[in-house]
Amino acid sequence: MIDPDAISIQRANLVSNIDINEVPTMKEISPYNLMDDKEYKKYIKDVKSVVRKSFEYRQFINYLRDNMDMDKCAFLYKVSNSEGFDIKIEIHHYPFSLEDIVEIVVRKRQFYQEDMSVFMTAKEVMSLHYKMMVGLIPLSETVHELNHNHRIFIPIDKVMGRYRLFVDTYRQFITPEQIETLSRIEEYTMKHSDINDTTIIEQNRITYNMYPEQYQLPQFGTISDTMVKRLEDIKSNNYLLPVAGEPVKEITCPVIFH
Repeated sequence: MIDPDAISIQRANLVSNIDINEVPTMKEISPYNLMDDKEYKKYIKDVKSVVRKSFEYRQFINYLRDNMDMDKCAFLYKVSNSEGFDIKIEIHHYPFSLEDIVEIVVRKRQFYQEDMSVFMTAKEVMSLHYKMMVGLIPLSETVHELNHNHRIFIPIDKVMGRYRLFVDTYRQFITPEQIETLSRIEEYTMKHSDINDTTIIEQNRITYNMYPEQYQLPQFGTISDTMVKRLEDIKSNNYLLPVAGEPVKEITCPVIFH
């Protein structure tokens, strides 16, 4: 039960007139503490998830596949999902990964004190896609994995998109390390070196030498004669199995393989 003597009476001071200019501005309360490394990574991951799952992104990717010839692997030219084959062609962000792009946009929005909600950040990232300010390249699942494992180099001239415009627009928010990496990608694209070697994805044809006698199949006639001889031996024994204690009649069979 509730003791009535424990109730604290509080009189409300009711206001009948409110001046709209005296209403304080509502500030957005972010569920992320971007100063904390763990929460910052979760924020970046959530922005990427919103981008990839958005209706706009799906429509964008479908348009590229249907109209920009991006349903074929840029390296394995005969690998495509346009002929009804169950082959996965993935659209790869390059030279800046999607995570790179999101982080650069986040640094820009923080600098200008813009809305840091996940959806507003994702909206800006998505707008960069529609402006074709990101580099994109279609890769088969195998080649995509090789690139992520640093086993194959992607020349920048294979990429579709105005990634240079992105660099010019967001340069002050791109790290020096990213700029330096981009310079090396462009440099290696222009010169022929071992890094451009793509033999790892080429077909390896192996020819077997079947001429040695021990690898030759016997002639059909030899097999037929051997089977006939074996049947005659069985008939001459009246189809009887050996009896215990009796000497076993030795039946010889010619050797087929030498």
